[in-house]
Amino acid sequence: MNENYLSTMEIDAIGEILNISLGASATAVSTMLDARVDITTPVVRVENKADFAFSNLKPAIGVEITYIEGLSGKNVMLLKRKDVKVIVEMLMGTTFSDEEFELNEMNISAICEVMNQMMGASSTALSELFGTTVNISTPKSFEVEGEDQFKEKYFTEDDPMVVIGFNLKIGEKMESEFLNLMSIELAKELVSGFFTDGLPEESAKTDEKVQQKKAAEPVLGQPEQEDRQPDTPEAKEAEEGVSETVTRPAQTDIQPSASEKTQTPVMENTQTPVMSGQMAEQMLQTMQMMQQQMLQMQQAQEERRISVKKAAAPSLKSEGYVEDPDANLDLLMNVPLELSVEIGRTKKQVKEILELNKGSLVVLDRIAGEPVDLYVNGECIAKGDVVVVDDNFGIRITEILQEEIIAEE
Repeated sequence: MNENYLSTMEIDAIGEILNISLGASATAVSTMLDARVDITTPVVRVENKADFAFSNLKPAIGVEITYIEGLSGKNVMLLKRKDVKVIVEMLMGTTFSDEEFELNEMNISAICEVMNQMMGASSTALSELFGTTVNISTPKSFEVEGEDQFKEKYFTEDDPMVVIGFNLKIGEKMESEFLNLMSIELAKELVSGFFTDGLPEESAKTDEKVQQKKAAEPVLGQPEQEDRQPDTPEAKEAEEGVSETVTRPAQTDIQPSASEKTQTPVMENTQTPVMSGQMAEQMLQTMQMMQQQMLQMQQAQEERRISVKKAAAPSLKSEGYVEDPDANLDLLMNVPLELSVEIGRTKKQVKEILELNKGSLVVLDRIAGEPVDLYVNGECIAKGDVVVVDDNFGIRITEILQEEIIAEE
């Protein structure tokens, strides 16, 4: 069913977009809970009302987020009740038994605050990616009474939903999974923001295929004589005998594997397939690099100490000068200093720099979750964690690099 509504290119793009946005979410939650948070590469699929199920998450708790600026639509998250309990316990510094834990006003407020920080960081990342402001409403948490009740609320009989699965690990406390649901329209809106130069021809033909399918539903069973894209493998083989088109892989309801994602269809236009193949290959390489970074995060990293040397200032004293340590102290305290934060560095060839455009990814030499460096007038004085404060980025200092300064004094 996937390719009936979303092309392989669009599915890959959605996975990459959510991988970037929830990477920022993991950092925000890690700061709140004071623990390492790992969110794996998402698995994207399209499911209708009849096929959707979440028995592995029962009993479940849902969180609904509505986009109010930049995007339109709703984003619904499904988490296990016991996972929500662990998150609330870590946030409040207490423990509950399974019988004592309930969604009262205090616990709802706690989980909504975590989701607000998580999705707020995600929206900020989307804003940076799309170059436009993306804002969300306050998350609404609710207890899911059953699959039927949930599907009646968010599914319709005709329109499926995009379901994205994630694995979530919080320190040594929890290792679980959660689901993220959005409409086909919202998913395509995300993709259109990702492909700033327009969708590849493959996606356009997928949209045409959806419209043809909906138009054919009232007369289902009557073959279309002028259908240019046969729906069955047998019809495709028959068409090959007449024209010189290239066969496309058989479409199934299951998500294509990594090897299948690299097989992009060959169109009559000789330029579009080349570009689509390059985009798909670039996205797969990026996702592989993200997975390697997640594995590296599990290994212990040695802390790097950056040497801060005190500058030798020439003596400005004149003869007859009486030293006063407090003289002009107020003037010195009002001297402005430039602060900057460095999250990482990398090296690129001139050819790679010239190929950069809007939406390109640049991988830095620093692992996600590692402390960043705080510079004052070009000198590194501290390390800290990136936080989000009122929709602005900030840094919470965790270490002051002053050992060598004290030793020199």
